Amino acid sequence: MKPKLIIFDEPLFYTEGLSKLLTQGDIFSNISICTSTETLYECIKNSPPDFLLLGANSLVLTEMYVLVENLVNEYKDIKIITIGNFYEVSKIRKLFEKGIKSYLDINCCYNEFVKSIEALSSDLIYICDFAKERMINFISHKQNNQNDHADCLTKREMEVLKLICDGLSSKQICEKLFISINTVETHRKKILLKLNVKNSAGVVKYAIENHIIE
Repeated sequence: MKPKLIIFDEPLFYTEGLSKLLTQGDIFSNISICTSTETLYECIKNSPPDFLLLGANSLVLTEMYVLVENLVNEYKDIKIITIGNFYEVSKIRKLFEKGIKSYLDINCCYNEFVKSIEALSSDLIYICDFAKERMINFISHKQNNQNDHADCLTKREMEVLKLICDGLSSKQICEKLFISINTVETHRKKILLKLNVKNSAGVVKYAIENHIIE
């Protein structure tokens, strides 16, 4: 049996055009269109779909997070696909955390939508190539920045950092390294500045995330 789809987006002429395109693909047994949350909930209640397509024009992101979370909690079998408008990587990640199964960007082609449906039908998640490339670039850039921060620490600053992570006070660090407490405080300030963190907790978090300590 072919799956059912609900499209939730606006304006109406856009969703109707999208519906006609998808109907020609002969993938779904039924395609419904909703342009408000009220009609969406009513439509889902009357006839729960297999797939729900949430468009970028339907809601602001904060509202979309809430909607996705509510729908996932109430209708666990519905697979949610979001079409985003060049969303930032952090926002895409949050949508997946809330429960979507697929992310397509607004510039994606029809073939990627088909791939998305195929992936979700096999209980996989799907991220379009455009968003995937942005995620890879984001992670690569973030890792390079983190490595740059760590590389700029001197050998002594790295020693002080590890002792901070061990929970030692400035007095204990100066006794262990045989340096003055003023020197320790200077190292502390430089470490905070170079790692762009505000306190010792930030230093520990940075050290764990970058595997300086385990």
